[in-house]
Amino acid sequence: MKRFFISICIILYTLPVYSLSSYSATYNLYSLTNLGSIKLGIAKYKLILANQVYVFNSSAEIDLMWRALYDFSVNETSIGLIDDGDLISNYYKISEKDGESNSYSYEINIYPEERYVSLNNEIRWEANSSNLVDILSIYLHFSEDIQKDLNNKVFTYQLVDKKGINQREFIIEGEEILTINNNELETIRIVCPELKLIFNVSKEHNFMPVNIEKTNGKTQYRLRLKDFNKNS
Repeated sequence: MKRFFISICIILYTLPVYSLSSYSATYNLYSLTNLGSIKLGIAKYKLILANQVYVFNSSAEIDLMWRALYDFSVNETSIGLIDDGDLISNYYKISEKDGESNSYSYEINIYPEERYVSLNNEIRWEANSSNLVDILSIYLHFSEDIQKDLNNKVFTYQLVDKKGINQREFIIEGEEILTINNNELETIRIVCPELKLIFNVSKEHNFMPVNIEKTNGKTQYRLRLKDFNKNS
């Protein structure tokens, strides 16, 4: 394990620090089963930076051939500020549709200076820290933080979702070689046990995820990068 971290530090120290920049990415969406992986659809992520504000969107939908069996789509938006290089989460919204009749959505407003969060402007949660991060912008925060603190093995955040504010640890497990679009890619593997989340970031993609694995109940999903485009 020690060799893993030494190798990661060498990778990071020998590279320039990447500043956050606008980009768009497409991922193939898979369901992981005992019989292997089944491609269900696609997911798209897009980051827009302008005037010290970031808008981060993600969406996923099922391929047409599967919709008769499982018609599902989801859209997420995270909005925040960029203050002297630091990201400040302010707003998060998610809308999910499962079939024709089942759908739900919620939105979260984050007030870091006042140290509280509101859900749908109805429920209010007090926070013991101003470092509040929503569940979509966590990828942006991690991308920035891993480059600022090269020796850190565990990154801790006050993560906000529909269940409230919870402290979550994101642990660097080590280096992992992944095959992305028929090319071998050096990545860093990160896990968050409480969220049942694993993701891999790549220096060639501004330390944004190239692979995301998430378990919801008994179902395990994977997003594997298909296209990545940096926007000027």
